[in-house]
Amino acid sequence: MFHGPLTLLMRSVRSDALKRSAHLARIASVILILLFLIAAHLHESTSSAPGLDLFRSIAFLAIALINLAGVGHFCNSITEEKEEGTLSLLLLANISPLGILLGKSTNRILSVILIFAAQFPFALLAVTLGGITVLQIVATFLALSAHLFLIANLSLLMSVWSRRSQEAAAAMVMVLMILYGFPYAVYQAARQARRSTIFQSAGLSEWSDWLLDLNAQISVVDQVQRILGTDGDYQFLSWQLISSLIFGTIAFLIAWASFCRIIWAPDTDRPTRMDVKTRSRWKSILIPRAWRQAVTWKDYYFIAGGISGLIARVVFYSISLLIMVFYRRKIYAQMEIDGVQLFRDLLLVLLCIETLVLASQFFHTERKSGTLPTLLMLPQTPLRITWEKAFGCFLGVLPTIVFLFIPESFLQERYFFESFVLTPRMLTLICGLLVMAHLTALCSLIVKWGALPLAIGLALIAGGLFAPFIAVAKSLIRSAGEGALAEASPMLYSTAIVCGAIQFEMVRRLTRIAGS
Repeated sequence: MFHGPLTLLMRSVRSDALKRSAHLARIASVILILLFLIAAHLHESTSSAPGLDLFRSIAFLAIALINLAGVGHFCNSITEEKEEGTLSLLLLANISPLGILLGKSTNRILSVILIFAAQFPFALLAVTLGGITVLQIVATFLALSAHLFLIANLSLLMSVWSRRSQEAAAAMVMVLMILYGFPYAVYQAARQARRSTIFQSAGLSEWSDWLLDLNAQISVVDQVQRILGTDGDYQFLSWQLISSLIFGTIAFLIAWASFCRIIWAPDTDRPTRMDVKTRSRWKSILIPRAWRQAVTWKDYYFIAGGISGLIARVVFYSISLLIMVFYRRKIYAQMEIDGVQLFRDLLLVLLCIETLVLASQFFHTERKSGTLPTLLMLPQTPLRITWEKAFGCFLGVLPTIVFLFIPESFLQERYFFESFVLTPRMLTLICGLLVMAHLTALCSLIVKWGALPLAIGLALIAGGLFAPFIAVAKSLIRSAGEGALAEASPMLYSTAIVCGAIQFEMVRRLTRIAGS
């Protein structure tokens, strides 16, 4: 009776078993644990429980990677079929809606669980370093598997409800923000309400405390902290495990019910075709004729926003800056931070988000529409095409960079570069942003969907391995008293090497695509 629904699932499992990339991912996960073991062994003398510290870092890294997989790997399971228009073909193959969901989503869960299964024997080596038991490792993997089940099915639900993969990813980001941040936001809001005289309620305080306690019981972060604690106050069959399985099952059932209604609904979308439209005057102003650097023009107007995006950014930043200046004293009284400085910090966050989003779209449009080989037919080298695309994206974020320098006149900082730009914090941010932008652009060339989550995951893994060595080099230079720029020199050299290597890899892949 289960032959029909499980047909696509079994085919997906067999296809995954034959893929070299799946086996390479499992081997890479095992090598990662071995590298963490080597690093923990080297720093064994500085910790009283090196095995516990090692496995704690692995567990929290796994939580972060599961959440990133929910945004990039799981949330496009159905939307990719919608965008390619192949759902009707699956129905013609006599595959039921349940079979489609199992084949497109459950297979991905099983592939990640197989990675956990490959890691488990090597994770037991942490016991030899001391500070952790086998039962703690087993309980942690159970908690991570339950959290994986919850995140994967929530991503499946968002994929069923969304029409595009970008919409599903954005919806999943909102779900994760609610899942991790909503209880703490309510608790902090209740604390501020109790301190102020505007609104005071004992019921609100009790409700916020209850919500925070409930979140502590069902949160995977708190559960892992309890498992890896020294008091041994944890359970295998915890509320986190039970709630994750229950809510994950509910999310799958809702996705199944919604998918049955969506998949049998008539397709009312008009097939895409070329239409001849009259060019309006405003559109001619906002999108002028192509420049001599046509690739830069294309990316600036169709990815970075063009003139309309420039106007929107300038208006938004100007209004925000005026508000921060007007309410400068009130902001300082409430938050103990200058309003203009708050504007500059928020602008830094927006700059990072904007840069990474543009980097994720670097080759995504060409890969999605299949025009990358056509682009490489231009009489230009792949390196020049890459640089022209990067310059078009840079023009898009240029207003944000310009507005970062405007608060200097309000803060009256004479030595702006020394006090803001050439600081260890700012140099670290610039280097990290450059590496992340290059890595995201490379991932957009490798994968069709989820370039940004994949880049963040790779950066977390590489940062956990190499950041201690850079920190040691920085501390040695700091002890010599050579200044902030000399202290950041190991990081600057590492950034230059990594960015150069990534550009070389992008050019190599583009050259191979052009020659195929």
